Amino acid sequence: MSNSRTDFEDLNEEDMDEDELLAMLSPEELKELQSEMDVIIAPDERVPVGQRQKDQTEKPPTGTFDHRSLVGYLYWEKESNRMLEEERVPATLLPSEVRSQTLKCLEEVIEEEVVDDTDGEAIIEIIEEIVEELDERDENVDKDEKDKGVDEEDEEETNLESTLDKIRNNNPSITEVNLNNIENIPKEMLLDYVNALKKNKHVKTFSIANTGVDENIAFNLANMLRENRGITTLNIESNFVTGKGIVAIIRCLQFNETLTELRFHNQRHMLGHHAEMEISRLLKANNTLLKMGYHFEQPGPRMVVTNLLTRNLDRQSIEIEVIFSFLPLSLLAGAAP
Repeated sequence: MSNSRTDFEDLNEEDMDEDELLAMLSPEELKELQSEMDVIIAPDERVPVGQRQKDQTEKPPTGTFDHRSLVGYLYWEKESNRMLEEERVPATLLPSEVRSQTLKCLEEVIEEEVVDDTDGEAIIEIIEEIVEELDERDENVDKDEKDKGVDEEDEEETNLESTLDKIRNNNPSITEVNLNNIENIPKEMLLDYVNALKKNKHVKTFSIANTGVDENIAFNLANMLRENRGITTLNIESNFVTGKGIVAIIRCLQFNETLTELRFHNQRHMLGHHAEMEISRLLKANNTLLKMGYHFEQPGPRMVVTNLLTRNLDRQSIEIEVIFSFLPLSLLAGAAP
């Protein structure tokens, strides 16, 4: 920079060539000159205000922006916080019954044994007796709850086994199977239920929401729907099925003409746009599904599925009207109120 200034001093104003002078400056010197000119020269009023200021936002990029990853992170962070809030147990010192009985016992003992308020030893003995009584009651309560929990668990396993046997034997008394929110149900038992429903003709509703259903069980559900001719409602919400498992189930609906309602919302894994597009494409081959419990992220598949479900509903209404049109008038007159 100093050498350039020396060269400038040797030149006359008439001999100065601005372009040549600017060409002699380095990039750093050009930036410095530009900043000095911005301070000296008044801004042109004909230039919009937003273009009068120099660019002060130059900085190296922080990385590539991934919208899908950001949305997924925000969604699962919200879900994790919700699950933590649901699992948080409020702290309680004593049940209301134990507290009321303790206060009553304290009043009775104080009235009977404490005569002088200054009798510290009597008060200490009273407190020790109360603490021992509370410990005994807590132990009894814990023992009763433990025994009760074991009894309920044994009873639950017994009910699951008996219901499974009835499904295998095609018992007509079992028309609805609801296993929702059963904790720690073995995956092998869920598979036994699914396999038992292949030949069952009486079960109309099968609900296994929030039972830990994974990809393997989803593929078995798809195979079951290829053979089953009785189930009209299937609920697998709040599980761990990915888009591949849901697509497999939808693909098998082209061989099923009895299922009218399918619910698979709130899976731990996001289905993804590709899976939603595939669902909307495969559903065109099914004419019986009327309700779908899932919120599509993409507006395109959402609109296609809505139109397909409406089409199936209209087609079912037309078939009912056609059936009634072929019935004898005498039968219709007798059925009328």
